This record gives sequence, C-alpha cells and structure tokens, in this order.
Amino acid sequence: MKVGFKRLFLSAFAIGMMMTNVAYAKKINMNLFYDGKNHPYNASEVKINIDGKELEPEDMPPVIIEGRTVLPMRLIAKALGCEVLWNEDTKQAFVMNDDSTVAFTLGSKKGIKNGKEFTMDVPAMVVNDRTMLPVRALAQALDLNITWDDPNRTVNIGSDNTPTTPTTPTTPTTPTTPTTQAIKVFQASVPTSATASQVFTIEADRAIYSYDEVYVDDGRVVIDIQNATSSLSEKITATNSNIVTAIRTAQHDSNGTPVTRVVFDLSGKKNKTITQSADKKKIIITFEQSVIDEISLTNRGDADKLVVGASGSLGAKVSTLSNPQRIVVDIPNVQSKVENELSTKGLSYINAARTGMYDANTFRIVLEIGQLTDFSWKEENGELTLEVKKSTLENLSYDSASNILTLENIKSLDVDRIVKNDRHTEGYYELTLPGNYESVYGYGTLKIGNDVINNILVSTKGGDTVIRFNQNRYSEYVVKETKNGYEIAVKNPKEVYNKVVLLDAGHGGNDPGTSGNGLVEKNLALAVALKVQKYLESSDIKVYMTRDSDTRPENSLRAKTANQIADLMVSIHMNSAGTNTTANGTETLYQVHSNDNGSKLTSLKAAEIMQSNLIQAFGTTNRGVKRRTDLLILNGTSIPAILVETCFLSNPGDAIKISSSTNQDIVAMAMAKAITEMMDDYTVR
Repeated sequence: MKVGFKRLFLSAFAIGMMMTNVAYAKKINMNLFYDGKNHPYNASEVKINIDGKELEPEDMPPVIIEGRTVLPMRLIAKALGCEVLWNEDTKQAFVMNDDSTVAFTLGSKKGIKNGKEFTMDVPAMVVNDRTMLPVRALAQALDLNITWDDPNRTVNIGSDNTPTTPTTPTTPTTPTTPTTQAIKVFQASVPTSATASQVFTIEADRAIYSYDEVYVDDGRVVIDIQNATSSLSEKITATNSNIVTAIRTAQHDSNGTPVTRVVFDLSGKKNKTITQSADKKKIIITFEQSVIDEISLTNRGDADKLVVGASGSLGAKVSTLSNPQRIVVDIPNVQSKVENELSTKGLSYINAARTGMYDANTFRIVLEIGQLTDFSWKEENGELTLEVKKSTLENLSYDSASNILTLENIKSLDVDRIVKNDRHTEGYYELTLPGNYESVYGYGTLKIGNDVINNILVSTKGGDTVIRFNQNRYSEYVVKETKNGYEIAVKNPKEVYNKVVLLDAGHGGNDPGTSGNGLVEKNLALAVALKVQKYLESSDIKVYMTRDSDTRPENSLRAKTANQIADLMVSIHMNSAGTNTTANGTETLYQVHSNDNGSKLTSLKAAEIMQSNLIQAFGTTNRGVKRRTDLLILNGTSIPAILVETCFLSNPGDAIKISSSTNQDIVAMAMAKAITEMMDDYTVR
C-alpha cells in the first residue's frame, strides 16, 4: 500500500552531457528560474530521440544549465511507459517501470534504486517548477543507453547503444575501439600577436577522440577533454590576444576517467569555431573577425543612444575614464567600414564623440559625458546599444585617477559618525551616513569601471543614506572633511596598514576538496580559517579572507587578490592519501619566487615558521616543509605564500583530532602565533 503520494508526470530531468558548439541550429531564447534567481538563456536547440523517434517539446524545450543539458522528463515518461509519483512531504520523486523503482530527492546527490543507494554528480533540482536530474543518473537508474549526435545536436535514448556515425562531425564521436590509455595534453598555442589571426590550439600526444564544449557563460570557452591528463601550466596569461585574457587548466575525474578541462577567459562574447586537425591531435579554436558596418548617435527623448552594428558578436568592453568623464567602448578583433566622425548635434548628454582603430584590430569609441549621467548597454545579435541619460544622483563626483569620491558640502555631515561595513568576501564595502541625505545626493548607481571600483550605489535604508562601493579589488576607505566637501578615498589596504595577511580557506562551494572518516575538507578549512581570523583580531595585523562562507573563489582570483593587497598569504587545507589510511601528519608547502629577498620574509621562511608552530602545538607527525611547483596558489603569487596541509582526513587518528573544536582552536592559535612571529621578526615590504 502506498501512502502520502499524489500522482503526476515528472516534468524535466537534467542531462549531464557536455555539449559541443554547432554552427547551424535554431536558437532558444527564454528565461529560466532556479536557485531563487532568474537566468536569461540563449543557446542552440537540442533535439531528443527516444528509440529513433524525435520528441517534440511541449511547454519547455531542452536547455543547458551549467554545462548540463536538461531533458523534459514528461515526454520520456510517456514514451517509456514509466509511472512517476511525488511525495510532497519528503520532496521525493519516484520513477517506476516494470523492473525498477528509483527515488530522487530534491537538492541531494544521493538516489535510491530498488533500495540501494547510488551517487549522482549533481543533485536533483527544480527549474521553472520542473524537477531535473543528470543523464548519468537517469541512464544508470532506468538502464537506458544514451548517446550524443553532435552534428545534429541530438540526444539519443534507447536500448540500442550503438552510436550513429555522423557524416561530417564538428566534434569526433567515440571510435569503435577507443584507446584505454589516457592521452596527455601537453601544449596550448596562442597567436603570434594581438593583431594576428586569433587562433588557439590545444595539442595532445595522441589523437583526441572525445571532447565537449561546456557552456558556462559568454565570458568563457570551456573544453573538457575525455580520458586525458595534462602537463600544461594551470594558468597562461601571455595569450597575445585582446579576446582571450587567460587560459586556465584543471584536472578532474569522471567516473574513473581522467578529464582535462581547458578554460579560455574572454574579454567578451565573440563568435568562434571549434575544429580538429586531420590527425585528431589538436583542437583548434578560431575567433572570427567581425566587421562593423553601422554606427549612429541619436537622441530619443530622455536619452542619447549609441548603436553599433556588426556582422557578428562584438564582445565589447565598456569602461569609464575621468577628467573629463568619458565612456570608452573597446571592440576587439574587428574591422571597421564606418566613418570615424560622429556628430553630437541634438544630443542632450553626450558632449563629444570620437571613434577609430585603437590598434590594428581594436575599434574604440569614446563618448565625453557629464559625470552625473547614467548609462546602460547591451549586446544582442551583433548589435551594441548604449543609452546615456540624466542620473538621479547629484552633488557628488568621482575621480577615477585618484579613486576619491567627493560629496559636496550642501548639508553638514559628521564624518566621525559614519559607520563602515567591510564585506570584501561579498564584493562590496558600505559606508552609512548618519541621516537621510537623499535630498542632497539623490539615489542610484554611479558607474566607474576601473580596476578598483565597479560602481557606487547610493540608497536610503532605515532613514540613513548608504553608499555601497562594489569593488573590483579589496580596499579600505578613508573619510575626511575638506574645504570643498567630504572626501572618501579608496585606498589599497597596504596604504593604510603596515601588516596585511590574506587567509585562504581552501576549496569551497561546489569543490569539497578531499574527505575521509566523515569529514569534508572545505568545511574544516573554513572553520580553522575563521578561528585564525578571530585570534588575530587583537593584533596589529590586518586580516582579509578569500572566503568566509561556503563559496568557491577561483584560485587565480585568490592569488591575484594576495598580490594586490597582502604582505602574506596563508592557504589552509586538509590532506588525504586516498585508500592509504596510514599516511598522517602535517606539512607546509611553498614555492620560490623570483623576487625573494633574503633580508625579508620569504615563502620558505614562512613555511618553516608555520610548520614549527603547528607541530609543537598540534602534536602531529612532522612531514616537513616541501617546495611545490605545480600549485596555482603558490605559482600565481609574488608575495610570501604558503599552503598548509594540516593533517590527513584519510587517517583515523588525524581525523579524530581535527574533528574536535578544541583541537581546531589549538591549530588556529598556532597558525595565528606563527603569522604574528613571521610579521614581527621579518620585514615584509
């Protein structure tokens, strides 16, 4: 007897298949709601075949979310004769056929098939009020065979697992007799210069038979190479490109198969093609050069409007400059067929306009505006639209060169009563003025767009005016009264403090790190890091965190932040030896930097001091300090930086120790003591 169920069709399940780029396909443009947010979606259509019969989507087409294809389950349920039940109390969906009953719980990576638990790579989730599940779980749970036909962008589901050989594939399908030995990705080639053809290659020692393009957003090209290891650098910044700003690589495992991920960070959305060399050893990414064929400036009542049209995606970068206030639009890898002169006659907010080739293939548009104007821009289907209108802000100005916000002295302000709220891990810093100044300074957003500040938001909360600086870099804020008004200077922390440390809790978010004996690395690293922060509060050392919650900053961003604002970086991790439960102890990792100075603190000295303090306090096995040349956190920093492997979660003894809050306090206190010793005994600048 079944109790507490109501009958329904499960509407959609996520397909965990990495997708590849296709030149000719219908575009799907819609809004997706999940994780409590709206997400605009624009991608090529994906088709679905069940036992050779194409399914026509009804209320929702297949879509790609975070690199996973979403498959409408209602159509599959009908086609396969599956019955679906829903338990509202437990948030569980039950999919049943003659052989199996499979349970999926929303938000959980654990599923149950015929009473036995299995693990999925991503959890069941709700998108647009529909339940979704990854394809690997779907295939394993319902014993379905799933293949991907790339040229036709088609998911084939059925009992026959023999893939159809496409006539002209854009991405190679798995060969009949694939190699079992992993290939090695050993080279990433870049253009000879920023003005040369923008062609990038990824090369392996043998043929690449399977790879996927994973759509994340328009600012990245992500390629997963199956059954591959990598000897590439974790980050390549010398790209000779104004389209690709960096190339990053990472290694992960997919059901026992090594996968090399290569990420191309882009300056903006650009058209591209992905092909392979004849011998299949190279993946070739070619960014197409667009041609600008239209540019105009008009006034549309309350706004001045710039329109730029081109033959393909522009990938424009929009920023601002001050003295005078200017909007700068840079469009890389384009040719121009338009006149360079732009008339501003009849415009209300754009005072002057200039265009031209900034370099051999970057087209630049400069618009001179009054500072207290607001602008917005968007790019769709090869057309850039930028609107400039009157701002709702007044009596304030920002100097991008000196990074100073000036508030005119219209109404008296007690600067000593300004309340500061540093939320650097969330990307902003707030100053709350004592009183409501909306009638003086207005409200709204002042766009800055330089390396320090993205924009400044002025609003009123609870009767007080709040100025929020949305940051591109961790900063400190110094407020003073001058004869011209009130200045808020945005400072690098090293301009304000003599000693600055950046604490990094390793992993986080969707990267749990290692685990063992019921413990998860990301959680312990954060717990210890927060305790270290607390113990350093009363010292003369200013502490910043890369994260203070379950988030996952990119490792490249962690290293960049350290170089920007800190004198020392300490990255906190836990170790593991996999199935080897005997390995135990503490080790501290470091890298030698070209700017190391023997008279100042170096990474080696920092590692030695940290290791000594931890062993003395924690009593674990001393595994010593070790130089590592393969870690981005250590390679990407130019300041003293260390990575602490506190203990082994795979070892029961170490795991029991670090699971205790008391022992976490002991470790944190030892780390704080070591950091204090480093910065007291050695010069850091």
